[in-house]
Amino acid sequence: MSVVNWRKSASRDIRPFFGVATLENAVGGAQVRLFEEAPFTEATAFIVEEQEVVKLNITLRPHLDEAAIAAGSIPKAKLVLAVTALNPFLKKTCIVLKAPLNRKVPDEVPIGAEVLEQLGGGSNMTIEVALCLAKELPKTPGSPFLLGHWLSKKTFDLRPPKLSEDFDIEPMDDDGWKARGLPPKTLYFVDYFGFINEPASKDKQMAKVRIHSDVHKKLSLEANAKVAKPMMAFLAAEIASLILASSLSDWEQAEEATAKSPLAAFLKRINRIQPCTLSDLKALVKEAGMPKLKAILHADQQSVRSIAEG
Repeated sequence: MSVVNWRKSASRDIRPFFGVATLENAVGGAQVRLFEEAPFTEATAFIVEEQEVVKLNITLRPHLDEAAIAAGSIPKAKLVLAVTALNPFLKKTCIVLKAPLNRKVPDEVPIGAEVLEQLGGGSNMTIEVALCLAKELPKTPGSPFLLGHWLSKKTFDLRPPKLSEDFDIEPMDDDGWKARGLPPKTLYFVDYFGFINEPASKDKQMAKVRIHSDVHKKLSLEANAKVAKPMMAFLAAEIASLILASSLSDWEQAEEATAKSPLAAFLKRINRIQPCTLSDLKALVKEAGMPKLKAILHADQQSVRSIAEG
């Protein structure tokens, strides 16, 4: 696990609630611990390696600013602390805690194993802790009034290594597939654009992956992850093999993988399963049907374990 500093391209949330500005940082001191023996930290962005996923034992400390809340204009009886966890790929959110502030708020909030299972294991997850309205209030300029309006919020982002973020994923319905000249029930399709052996950059889109919208919806709604987890592992391995095959002409003459490139990331993953040089990888890709390469990539994604434990 590594802590990272991200520069968000999205604009900062603008809250027009100047009447409760004193509460803006009420949960700013919240901390998280990812593993049982790890220390709590106020860091908000983490990279979780595949082998670390099974060790995740996440606990949140809200660390509410009691002085700011007491000095605010909204009484505790009308406030609630909410903790949620969501998987941005599955577009699925779990409510972990909803605690009224006029009662004892837990000092620590565990993100249970059942939540991690529903959200694909926990390596691609955002945890939010927010101070919200517990009930509707009369409309007043500069003050929140809707049930659930948040007054203070802090997020913790857990993400897998960069490799899985090097291509976009887009759901596509029957009509979309037919418009592309493909069967309406196509499961997935990979468009490779280039740049596999160049340093990763937001300005250089390596590939786009399209998945049938029915499957994407099923993965998003699957409550116990018995379908989602093995399917995601299967797709990750198959997509990686297709990208490597489609891009071969871009790196076939290369003597080494460029540092911080998607190709270097692929090679690093393969070497976690067995030693593999760039020359070895070229041979694996050129093999008809790529059976050995697919076997290695499925082993890296723990496909067997995902199916067996599902």
